[in-house]
Amino acid sequence: MESLRPGVHIASITPFDAEHGVDEPYFVRLLAHFEANGAQGVVVAGSTGEGPSLSAPEKVRLYELAVQAKGNLQITAGVLVCSLDEALYLVRQAQKAGCDALMVAPPFYYPASGQGLRAFYQAILDASRLPVVLYNIPQRTRHKITPDLVDALLEHPNLLGVKDSSGSVRSMHQFLRYAPRLRVWVGEEKLLSRCLQRGGAGTISGLANVYLPRMVRLCQAFQQGENCAGLQSLIDAAADAIDAFPAPANFKYALTLAGFPETHVRPPLVGLSEAQRRALETAWRAIA
Repeated sequence: MESLRPGVHIASITPFDAEHGVDEPYFVRLLAHFEANGAQGVVVAGSTGEGPSLSAPEKVRLYELAVQAKGNLQITAGVLVCSLDEALYLVRQAQKAGCDALMVAPPFYYPASGQGLRAFYQAILDASRLPVVLYNIPQRTRHKITPDLVDALLEHPNLLGVKDSSGSVRSMHQFLRYAPRLRVWVGEEKLLSRCLQRGGAGTISGLANVYLPRMVRLCQAFQQGENCAGLQSLIDAAADAIDAFPAPANFKYALTLAGFPETHVRPPLVGLSEAQRRALETAWRAIA
């Protein structure tokens, strides 16, 4: 079982056309752009990819399309669902499609005990032939990936690591205590240098949709023992500029500023207003 490579993995947007269908040619073009600019891999149908707004067949089609178009990229299938049966279905389909790994969030509707979350993940780990990344994003799911949960699952051979999108330094450090047994990717790009310095694998990043080259360069600089402070400052400024606007509409509009066609978000999300577009363009041109 091949592990995911360290570095920058992109939490890819899912491009939608004006009728809110998946824009497959745009997605294929985007993957080629990511590969050409140094990404290690792509997460499909995650939070930035509006995974909870995609049907199961749409997710499976995106898994398949990503694998077909991946080149040297590694493809991680996002599994962000409430139903264990649906999660297991997506696990099977991701394996069948040829994905390289799974990123699995806790179910996000019912309150769940530690015992319940352990049972959910245990079933997925047992069913999977792919390495599994636990996805900690409690601001969306209402459930934390806790050290107790990690301890309970730690010896499972299919457990690869954790993506921590909590934004909490304390939370990231809790996970980094498990490195190198577990690979840790940070979702908060402002913490990338600190993650790498403490043995983390890198980032699974929404910002990387639109700010990839400098993020790749930071990871390369770290590996070469260079000072990363200047690059981290640039990434901080980019994160501040784009995070002032709602995601993933912010990333989708920023892609148009980089020459990609317009793409839409799917209800219940809405696109940026004209005023927001103007403000984002002004901020982005100042730092891009």
